[in-house]
Amino acid sequence: MGKTRITYTLYLTIILISAVFIYFYNLGRESLLAEEYLSLYTAGQPLGDIIFGSQKTNNPNPVPSLYEIILHFWLKIFGRGEFAQRSFSALLGIISLYVMYRLSRLLFDEEIGLLTGLFALLSSSWFALFRQNTYYSLFICLALLSLYLFFYYLKNKQSKLYCSALLITNICLVYTHYFGFLVVFIELLYSAWEIQRAGRWVINILLVCFWVCFAYAPWYPNLFYHISREPAMYIKPYYSDFGLRLFSAVMLLFSDFHIEWDPLLTLLYAPLFVTGWLKIIKTEAAKFRHLPLCLASIFFVPFITIYLVTLSDKACYYVPFSFPLFMLLAFGIQQIAEQKRGKILLFPIAVFIITFNFLDFSASFRNPLHEDWKQAVQYIKKIPNYKNEEMVFVFQIRHHPPVFAYYYWGEKTASSFISNIANLESQEESLFLIDAKHKIYLMTTDPREEKFFQQLNLLPDNAWIWIFRYHASLSPLYMTLKNNGRYFFHQIPLNQEMPQIDLFLLKKIKQ
Repeated sequence: MGKTRITYTLYLTIILISAVFIYFYNLGRESLLAEEYLSLYTAGQPLGDIIFGSQKTNNPNPVPSLYEIILHFWLKIFGRGEFAQRSFSALLGIISLYVMYRLSRLLFDEEIGLLTGLFALLSSSWFALFRQNTYYSLFICLALLSLYLFFYYLKNKQSKLYCSALLITNICLVYTHYFGFLVVFIELLYSAWEIQRAGRWVINILLVCFWVCFAYAPWYPNLFYHISREPAMYIKPYYSDFGLRLFSAVMLLFSDFHIEWDPLLTLLYAPLFVTGWLKIIKTEAAKFRHLPLCLASIFFVPFITIYLVTLSDKACYYVPFSFPLFMLLAFGIQQIAEQKRGKILLFPIAVFIITFNFLDFSASFRNPLHEDWKQAVQYIKKIPNYKNEEMVFVFQIRHHPPVFAYYYWGEKTASSFISNIANLESQEESLFLIDAKHKIYLMTTDPREEKFFQQLNLLPDNAWIWIFRYHASLSPLYMTLKNNGRYFFHQIPLNQEMPQIDLFLLKKIKQ
C-alpha cells in the first residue's frame, strides 16, 4: 500500500469516526417527533400486522413498511428507548457516508470521494434525518447504494452479481418509500441516453426496472389511494407559484449546511457549485458521457414530481436527492486548490466551513429542534395537584396527540389514539373529540375563527385548557382580544432557539 493510499484511508477513517460522534452524541435527549412515534408504534406490532396491516387504507403511514420491519427486530435486540430507536438511523448515516465516498470515487476520483464525504458529514439536513427514527435514513442509504451499483455495473457490464444486487436494492428502495421509483426512473433515463452504445446491459437494466415494478404490485392500491388524497391532486397548483417553489427548493439545497437559509453561505457555495459544474462538463464527460445530465436530473426530476404530487416544501423530501450538491462543491474546492494562488484561499474557506457547521451542530445539541414533548409534560405535571384538576388538551396536528400521550400517560394509552386519528375524516367542527376519557381534542379549523371560541365555551368551567400551537398559526393577540374575559391566558414557549410548537394555557373562568 503506497503512502498516498494510506493517507486517503486515514482521512476516510477520520470522517467516519467524526460521523460516529456527530450522529450518536446525545441521541436520546430529544423528544420523539410525530413521525418517530409512528415508526415506534408500527414497529412494535406483531410482524404479520406490520406486513399486512400496512396496506390498509386507514393506515396513517402512507409508505411501505420495510423500515418498520427492520426496526421491529432492532427494538427487540436494543430496547425501545429514544437512543435505541434512533441508533439504527445513526448507523445508517455512517454507512451512507461510506457509500457516498465509494460512489464519488467511482464516478470521479479518490480526492473527490473524500471531499464529498466531508461535505456530507457537515450537512445539517443529513444530521437531522440520521438522528431521527424515520424511514428517510434507510431511503438515503439505499438510494446511494442503488446508484453505486448502477454505475459500477455500467463500468463493468459483465458483472451479473452487481446487476442482481441492483435489483434487490431497488426493490428494497421502493418498499422504503415510493419516491424510490424516482431513482429507478433516473437510472432508466440514463440507460436511454446510452442507447447508441446499447448492448446486453441495457436489456438487463430494463429487466431490473420491470421486476421492480412487478414486485411492488401488492402496494399499488395503497399508493394510488394516498396520492389521490394529496391536496395538489385535487387542488390545481398555481403555476405562477412555480418560481417561488423553485426558489424555495434552491434555498433548501444551499441551506443544507445550516438549519436555516443563510445568504452569506449561499454567496460562498454558489460560486463553488458553478465552478464544480463547469469542471464536470469539461473534464468528466468522457468517463460517463451523460453524467452531467444525470446529476441535473437528480435535482430536477424529484422537484417536479414533488411539485405536482404534494403542496409541501418539506426539506425531508429534497434531502435524499441533494448529494450531487456535495459532489459539485467538492469539485469547486478541488478547482480552487489547483490554482496557483488557490491554496492561499483554500485554508480560510475550509476553516470557515468546518467551524461554521460544527458550531451549528453544537447549537443543535444544546437546543433541540424537535417538538419537546418531554418538557411540556414536565411543565404540566409541576402544577400543584395537577391530577385533581380538570385538564383538557387541544392539538392542531392530528399526529401530535399520540406523542404527547406517550410521555404523559405511557405507550399503552398513546397507541389507542392511532386508530382514532387514522379514521378521522370529519373536518366540519372546530374541535373534534378524539378521546373523551382523557379529554383530547383536535383543532380541525382555523383557531382564529369565532367558531373556535364558541367551541371552547362548551368545555368544562374552571378547566386548564392546554393548546399546542404549531408554528405561527395561532395569534396570542387575537386570542387575548376574543376571549371575552372568560380565559386566563398566557404563552409558554417550549423551545427558545426555534419553537416548533408553543404551548398555550387557558384557565377557563366560571361566570
